[in-house]
Amino acid sequence: MTQSSRIMLSVLVNALLVMLASCALYLLENSWQARVDRENREIKQELYFNKAERYLERVTSNLSTVITNYSGLCSREFVIDMRRKLFNIPGAIEFGIVETVNEKGMIVCSSWGEGLNTVVRKPELSDGFLITGPHKINSLDVPVYVIKKTVDDVEFNILIKQDSVDDFIANNPEISITINNRILGEKYRDSNFVTHLSYVIPKVKEEKIHNGYFVLGSFLMLVIFYFLVTPRIVKLIERYILRFKIKNHYYYNEYQAIFHSENDEVFSIEVFLRSKYDTNIQESLDKIKHLNLNVDHTVFQINQIELNFDDDFIQKNSFQINISSLHLEDEEFIAKMISFAPSLRNRLILEVVEDEDLMEHKDVIKKHMTLLKGKGYRFAIDDFGTLYASLSYVSEFDFDIVKIDKLFIENNTKNNAILKAIISLTNEIGIGCIAEGIETEEDKEKMNSLGIHLHQGWYYCRSMSAEEITHYTVS
Repeated sequence: MTQSSRIMLSVLVNALLVMLASCALYLLENSWQARVDRENREIKQELYFNKAERYLERVTSNLSTVITNYSGLCSREFVIDMRRKLFNIPGAIEFGIVETVNEKGMIVCSSWGEGLNTVVRKPELSDGFLITGPHKINSLDVPVYVIKKTVDDVEFNILIKQDSVDDFIANNPEISITINNRILGEKYRDSNFVTHLSYVIPKVKEEKIHNGYFVLGSFLMLVIFYFLVTPRIVKLIERYILRFKIKNHYYYNEYQAIFHSENDEVFSIEVFLRSKYDTNIQESLDKIKHLNLNVDHTVFQINQIELNFDDDFIQKNSFQINISSLHLEDEEFIAKMISFAPSLRNRLILEVVEDEDLMEHKDVIKKHMTLLKGKGYRFAIDDFGTLYASLSYVSEFDFDIVKIDKLFIENNTKNNAILKAIISLTNEIGIGCIAEGIETEEDKEKMNSLGIHLHQGWYYCRSMSAEEITHYTVS
């Protein structure tokens, strides 16, 4: 994946993540806001209910006093006492006592004194206190509610101005009183004091008001995603694409023979990764390492060897596969290498490149090298004498071969002294030594003169396909 493609992918992934996260945040914010609104509304409804119930308790309590104190006589003392108590109730304007006279309802006592033979509706038996209305009474200019109770065919009632209790009887937006279910809505609670009276939540279309918290949240998520989340997702996508390419033969092997100069026979064959689409192979290798696909890459190369050559060719040659310290630290890699057949393991030389310091995790690496060597693998160290690949490697690790970087091939006194020291060391400890970068007859003769007879370089051959290396080595 090119840099421009990676940037475009990052932008798309980030945009998608922010969009999804913003939607989720928007929904969460709405849910949170709805919960807060609901809790606040429930608090207001409970306050309203308590207010209404306290009021009705005062009314019914006074009405009970009227019932208790009435002895059948509408005395002046009774009327004055009841009137005093009545006028302590906000909105209450009159109390009345109705009896059945000649099969008709007749007011026999009221706040005005004895009844004036006013004919009204006949008392009806009922349980508890009732509320009716609003009513329009001829003697009053305002509509009223009537709260009443019938005892032994005598009706006791109190008249209340409608507008004095409208804040909780009719016009409260949070909750209303319904009498005999005449107001539709969700039932909140029945009254504790008046029969057949319920508090309801009216069917009101609420206007949803959204706040802007999610805007700030979206911006913060954009920053978080861009710097923390998106790079990881892009890396996973790149890893998936690269693994797909490896498994589907986007890459292939090329091979370069390493010769023994004394008899011109092939000592081993180094395996190189190549791309079918002329991409920069070093970038691919760096990406493989960055995306932690070292195991996939190496297993692919080994599988290609099995596919490219028959068993006879494999058993007659050794193959050098590049690995790094990351391979040797990886339990998965070790398990996979052990799983190969012994006949293949004995023909593989694992060439450790010098891009990482083996000493950082030397105990694990030494343990794994010992395990693999016991299974038939051999080990070479690449670019000996440069960067990390120092004498300490030879001392600490059990290598079978060292490869001298072509840097030392240049003919000068210092390089010659280094090469002599290296060949003396390898001869002393009994390990092989390969000279890289042999490009001319002069390079070949120089290495021979120094006692280095394993040569690799363009003087002998370049890297080539499986078919070409088969024909080249057999012929």
